Parts: sequence; structure tokens; C-alpha cells
Amino acid sequence: MVESKLIEYLSELVAINSVNPNLSDQGQGEKEIAEYIHSHFKKLGFDSHIFEVAKDRCNTTSFIAGKKSSMVLLMNGHIDTVGIEDMDSPFILRQDGDRLYGRGAYDMLAGCAIQMCLADFFAVNENPISLVFTFVCDEEDKSIGMDHLVSHFLPTLPTRPFLGIFMEPTEDQIGICHKGYAWYQLKISGVAAHGSRPEEGVNAIFPLQYALSKLDEINTRLSTEEAHPLLGHATLHPGIIQGGSAYSVIAADAILTWERRTLPSENPKKIQQEVEQVVAAVSDAPGNHEVSVTQLFNRPPNQTREDEHIKRFSNIVKDKSYKGMSYWADSALAAKADIPSILFGPSGHGAHAVDEWVSKSSMIYCYNSLKDLILSY
Repeated sequence: MVESKLIEYLSELVAINSVNPNLSDQGQGEKEIAEYIHSHFKKLGFDSHIFEVAKDRCNTTSFIAGKKSSMVLLMNGHIDTVGIEDMDSPFILRQDGDRLYGRGAYDMLAGCAIQMCLADFFAVNENPISLVFTFVCDEEDKSIGMDHLVSHFLPTLPTRPFLGIFMEPTEDQIGICHKGYAWYQLKISGVAAHGSRPEEGVNAIFPLQYALSKLDEINTRLSTEEAHPLLGHATLHPGIIQGGSAYSVIAADAILTWERRTLPSENPKKIQQEVEQVVAAVSDAPGNHEVSVTQLFNRPPNQTREDEHIKRFSNIVKDKSYKGMSYWADSALAAKADIPSILFGPSGHGAHAVDEWVSKSSMIYCYNSLKDLILSY
């Protein structure tokens, strides 16, 4: 019964185009998929709401009161997916043995289907604690959905959740920490001139080599520092280089962006010093160019300490060793709101890839583990 329902809900979720429109021109936003999930909870008789965060960008939530009203468990899944370029039939769930293929099946519509099945169970069985089911938009880009959830929905709850479980794919393990990230943009301004008269211009592209060299030096240094026990080393990488206007024109502008993946234990001042080192390397390079740098965006890392609730869940999943996740997740924003937050979801392969699939048996295992955790109270 549970198996068939999980497949049914996942199939329906995958069938809805919820590609993030900020990442692909084939995306239509999350309104349709939010309405589908909302209708599921309404049919079960639960209080459910849709929040329009931006045009066609929606969250949906449901609160189910339990016997212990002072205990609230938050569960979360994001309903946006990445693009479908080069995929065959991305919106049709295809089964091959234990593998369920489709865009978003692994990252992370399977986690959303698990929440829907848990709602089915607690619609007909006594619920010992209060449950908050949340589904947010835009996790794959700027997390405007989770920002809205934290600022507009969580304050309406009767009490702060004692734990947040974010159902990102973790291969059936408890993710207790993950990296953060920051995006930087370096702009070099020169003077345009005809390519035959370079002395009349200032080339903005040549100084990029000094920025790249410094970034490479910093990244190498990061790899030699003491590693985080679960997350390894901090890293950085150049992301985009832009510059120039034509083959025969001395480039008047050049832009370099890079991403810095951060660790929970890192001092922000150290990261700022790295940025200043890059700027200094370019400023000291030959030429009369000008240099500026901007932090475009950043999200914090998350490190959750083991408490009685996380330990209880660890005993249920029979895995005392916790896992660190290299990717960022919305759990960091819940943690900033003083909700201890972990990651837990099924195994599979191909997040953001053309061959994305999730394990059916792992979905069942995750569903049973979460159900057992709730019933254990």
C-alpha cells in the first residue's frame, strides 16, 4: 500500500513542470505543483495554505495538531527542480527495477512524496506530536521560498519546532552539517581602443591572470588546512569570466565571478581577507586599470549539535555515524531561526543530471523511519 502510494505521488509530482524559472527558460514556477500538494492535504481534512512568494512562485504548508501540542516537528521539501535540457521525457516517471527515473525524483520530489504519505497515515492514526509539513519554492536558486517561510509562516506556529527535518537525498543517513557558500564578482575597468593602437587603451583582460593566479593559490592553501571532520576542506573555484567587445578592440571591461564554499568553523574575517588578497593582486598588476569587488550573494553553513531528538532518530535509523553534506540546503535558514535542523532522505543518483533516479526501497525505508520517529513520542 505504502509502496504504491509513494510511486503514485512521486509520479504526479514529477509530471508537473516545476523547473525553476531563474535557472531555465523552460521553467514555469512552482504554482501548479504547490496547488497539487495543497489539494492533497485539503482532501485529507487538514488545515493547508498556499503562499505566493512571487509571481507563480508558491509555498504550501499544512499543520496537524497532535496530543502533545507543545511538541512541533517541522518537515520540509523543496518543490522546484533544475532544468530538463538533454533529457528524454523528463516529466514521466519511469521505473527500472528499484530505480525511479525522472526530473526531480531524487532532488527532491521523493522527499515531498514521503511527506504526503506520512500525512495519509496520520489522517487515520493518532498523532502523538504536532506536525508541520512544508513545501517551498526556489531552493535551487536564492531560496526565496524558505526566506518567506521563516519570516511569514513559522511565527504563526503555536511554538517553535523542536527539530526540522529537511528531506534532501542523504543516502538514508542523517546529515548533521553542510557547507555554505558566497559568490563574488570582480570588475576590472580599462579603456577601449582600436586593436592596432593598444597604446591608446588600457586592456582590462590581461589583469585577470593575476586574479586567477591568486584564487588558485588560495584554493591550494585551503586544501592544506585542517579539514572539517565531516565536510572536508573549504574550496573555491572561478565560475564565469566575461570581457571585451570585439576581436579588434582593446577590452575596456572584464568580469570574473567565483564561488567560495564555506565551513561552519570558518571565521568570516578570514574569507574577507582572501577577497582583499585577490583585489590587491589585480590592483598591483601592470597597467592603469581600476578594480572593484562585490559580494553578490551568500548563504551560511550549518552545523547542528546532537540533542535528545536527533539521538532518538539516529537510534531509529540504526546509524550512529552522522554525515556531512557538501551542498547547501534550506536547513541553514531554519537553523538561523533557532530550529535545530538536519537532513534526511533517500538514496539515488543524478541530482541535476540527465539520468536522475531515486531508489524505491530507500523511499520506503525513509518513510518508515520518519513514521517510527513520530510514533516514538
